[in-house]
Amino acid sequence: MHITIEELLRYTDEERARWENWFAENSEDLLSTPIAGDRQNTIGSLIVHIFGPELRAVQRLRGEVLTDYHGRPGTTLAEVFGFGIATRQALRGYIFQVSASDWNRVVDFSLGPNHARATVRKIVTASLIHEVRHWAQIASLVRERGFVPPEDHDLLTSAALE
Repeated sequence: MHITIEELLRYTDEERARWENWFAENSEDLLSTPIAGDRQNTIGSLIVHIFGPELRAVQRLRGEVLTDYHGRPGTTLAEVFGFGIATRQALRGYIFQVSASDWNRVVDFSLGPNHARATVRKIVTASLIHEVRHWAQIASLVRERGFVPPEDHDLLTSAALE
């Protein structure tokens, strides 16, 4: 028995909703909180960075031109989480139209200055795990600034695998 892509999608959907509600309750202004980094230098831009690679994964898999999401607005909930809704719709649209045999198709692509080669399954999974890692990073960032992040992040308490 394996965890499925659909279960990971549901888990990350829960996380997105949890964080969007948290920012709404604690102040949208927290999206503008500075963080160390050259490209993602606010919490909002880091969240945009969660969603951007998801869109680019779909674009790579479809052979489309990649969207440059760097520099997208990241100061309001509508900007940030609206982008997340659009990227998730694109990913779900791709996942639910791909054939069973296509999951093992190997895709060659550039990842920054590096060359990468991965199956469709690996690219989709990497995009979802990338998201989980960054939500943990955001939890640490808000905690360092004196805020209590939303509760129940653990997969054990998620309804995604039920």
